[in-house]
Amino acid sequence: MGKASSNKKVARAAGISGGRGYRPSTPWGYFGVIALIVILGVTGIMASRNRRLSQINVAGTVPPTVGTTWHEGYAVYICGKFQAPIVKAPDPVGITTGNGPNSLGVILIAPKVKSAAGKNATLGKFASSVGMTLNAGELKMPNGKLYQDGNSCQGQSGHVYVKEFSFVGDTTGQLFNGQTGQLPKTDPRNVLLADSKLVTIAFVPSSGAAKIPPPPDYVNTNLKASTASTPTTSTTVKGAATAPSTSAATTATTAAGPAPTTAGATNPTGAGSSTTAASTNTAPATATTSKP
Repeated sequence: MGKASSNKKVARAAGISGGRGYRPSTPWGYFGVIALIVILGVTGIMASRNRRLSQINVAGTVPPTVGTTWHEGYAVYICGKFQAPIVKAPDPVGITTGNGPNSLGVILIAPKVKSAAGKNATLGKFASSVGMTLNAGELKMPNGKLYQDGNSCQGQSGHVYVKEFSFVGDTTGQLFNGQTGQLPKTDPRNVLLADSKLVTIAFVPSSGAAKIPPPPDYVNTNLKASTASTPTTSTTVKGAATAPSTSAATTATTAAGPAPTTAGATNPTGAGSSTTAASTNTAPATATTSKP
């Protein structure tokens, strides 16, 4: 009996002690820290987003502005061969390639939104629109083979280059590689598009970078025609008589070149040679029929 009574007293004491000394308390401090972290995180994300949007809008206020129309010639040159020009590309933001036979090899730069205007009008924006993979280490035509930095090209390691030619007839050009006499080193995606210039996007060995050629003759012809057909904006003095002006589009005859590549379709075979096409004044063979 004595032992049982002692056990009851111990249990009673433990119950009383546990009820008074071990009652859990709400960790308000911990919850407060978590809430503060969440609030600061959301605020930081919103501030970063607003800053980015502001930067995009500011960058889109310089030429080419929304409503402007520019044209730039381009060609893709891989391991010694020009690739077929891209046709039937989508036009989500106004930077794409023309669909007509006289638009082959010409980038249409007509931004519809500020995110594609001004300093946002880049070669990367064009590549994204037409389905081309383009960055400092990769180049891939729509539905074509992916070429990555270091892949074999003409028996050597190939690399991605962009070479800009200032005008039709410029055969020297400048690489965006930061070397003496060249343009600042720039990620191909960030190369700014320019009116009436030309670019060759290339994957070649470093030994062949200086020899990257300008786009083929048919691109030069089409660029001239596109530029000539672009309407110009003039300022009229109030009260002055203004003679109507017309700018007729020039129907371009083009030199022979590779068959066009349809964005989103199988890339036709038979890419053109790196040697300038013979001046036969015939348009490039068309793999698929497209309407302008």
